[in-house]
Amino acid sequence: MTLVNTPCGEIRGTISSAGVSIFKGIRFASAERFKPPTVETSWSGIYEANVIGPECPQTDSQLRTLLNTDNSGQSEDCLFLNITTPIDSTSLSPVYVWIHGGAFTNVTPPLSWNDSQQLSLDGNAVVVTISYRLGAFGFLGDLNLGILDQIAALQWIQNNIQSFGGNPNNVTIFGESAGGCSVVALMASAPAANLFAHAWAMSASIGQLRTTESAAQGLSLFLKAANVQTLSQLETCTAQEILDAQDKMLLDIANWNQGFSPTADGTILPLNIVSAAASNPVDLVIGTTKDESRIFNLLNPALNNLDKDQAIDVLRANHPQRADEIWSLYNTCYPDYTPTQIVAAVDTDTNFKLHMWNLLKSRPASLTNTWSYMFTWASPIFDGALGASHGIDIPFIFNNTSLPRVHIYTSDDPSNGVLGAEMSRDLLNLGLFGDPNWQPYDFSTRATKIFNMPCSIAQSHEQSPDNLVYDFWMNP
Repeated sequence: MTLVNTPCGEIRGTISSAGVSIFKGIRFASAERFKPPTVETSWSGIYEANVIGPECPQTDSQLRTLLNTDNSGQSEDCLFLNITTPIDSTSLSPVYVWIHGGAFTNVTPPLSWNDSQQLSLDGNAVVVTISYRLGAFGFLGDLNLGILDQIAALQWIQNNIQSFGGNPNNVTIFGESAGGCSVVALMASAPAANLFAHAWAMSASIGQLRTTESAAQGLSLFLKAANVQTLSQLETCTAQEILDAQDKMLLDIANWNQGFSPTADGTILPLNIVSAAASNPVDLVIGTTKDESRIFNLLNPALNNLDKDQAIDVLRANHPQRADEIWSLYNTCYPDYTPTQIVAAVDTDTNFKLHMWNLLKSRPASLTNTWSYMFTWASPIFDGALGASHGIDIPFIFNNTSLPRVHIYTSDDPSNGVLGAEMSRDLLNLGLFGDPNWQPYDFSTRATKIFNMPCSIAQSHEQSPDNLVYDFWMNP
C-alpha cells in the first residue's frame, strides 16, 4: 500500500507488481444533473483509492460488445480519475492526462488498451485517466457540461498532482476520437487556459463540434423524444428514461453524431472553436489513422459488402456533385481497394482528415511547435479487412500491445511492440522536451510522420496517392 498526503487530504493506493503506484477512483468533482461541476477540495479521513469509479450512464455499443469490456458500474455521480506514478522518482515528473473517446455518448472502461502502468515506467511519468459526463447528461443543448468536467479534472490535477510526484507546469493532454476532439476544444476554451502545456489529438472527431443552432435543434429533438416540454421537467426523469430518449435520438442516422457534443456557445467554447484552437500557442501533435472508417463500415450491414454500383450510390448520397469524380480518383489511387473500402476511405478523409488538414492550415506560421502524423500500420486480423482502423493506435501509444484483450484488434505478433515503443516514446518526448522528435509541420512541406514498421516521414512534394487525395479535397 502507498499513502499520499494531498491538499484534499490523505489518499491510499496500491503498488503493482510492476513497481507502479496506482490510485483508482479518485473523486475530482461533484455535480448535480445538468449543473456545472464543483471541484473537490477536501475529504475527511483516508481516501481509499483502489476501485475504478462508475461510468456515466450509457447504453451498450457494438464496439463495447466486441471488446468484451469490463463493467465498472454506471452512475450519474461519475466524476472520478485514476493515477499511476513511478515509485522511485526523485524529481517532479511530467504529467500525461488521457481523455477517452466514444462519440461523447459511450466509453470503454479501463482496459489493457489504455492501462497506464507501462507509460509511467517508460517515461518516469505520472499518468492520469479521467471521466466526464456523456450524452444528454454532459452535452444536452449547449450546456457543455462534459467539457466543464474535463476542465474541473485539469483544475484538480493542478491543485494536487505535485503530491503524486507530478509537475503541474508540465501537463500533456491526449485523447482519441471524442477524446481528440476534446483536446481541440480544450485548446480553444478560455477557462482551460494555463491548465496544460502540450496537446496530442488522435483521430479527433472535429466534425462533431456544434453551432448553437444545431445544439438548439438537438435539444428540441431530445425534449420531444423524452415527451417533456422543458429542461426543468427532465429533473424528475430517471436516468433510464433519459437514456431511452437519447437512444431514440441516436436512431436519426442523418444527425446522430451531432446529438450530444461540444458546442460553440461563446462562453465555455468560442464561436469558432477550430480557429481558436489553431491559434493556441501550446505544443500540438495531431494525426489520424489511415483507415479510420473501416471499422464503422464493417459493423454496418448496409455498408460492409458493397459492389461498385452500390458504392457509387453511397457516394452520390453523400457527395452528389462530385460522386463520379471521387470514385474515379479513389479507384485510381487505391486500385486494390474493394468498393466498401473506397467508401470507407472517402468517409475517413472527409470526416477525419479534412477537419485536421483545415486546422493545420489555420495554425499560424509563427507557431513552429506543430507536428502531424498518420498511423498506417494495418492489422492482419480478419484477413486484413480492418486496415489501420479507428482506435487501433490506442494500445500503441500506451505501449500495451502485449497485454490481454489488445490482440483481438491487433493480433499477437510480438513485433508490434517495436512500433508501440516508438509511438509511446514520441508522446513521452512531447512532455519531456516539448518535441515528439520528428520534423515540425508547416503548410509548405506538410511533414507527416508515418507510424508503421519502419516509421518514415512523408512530405507534400512526394508523388503519392495520399497527396493526390489531399489536393482534391483542399484545392477543389
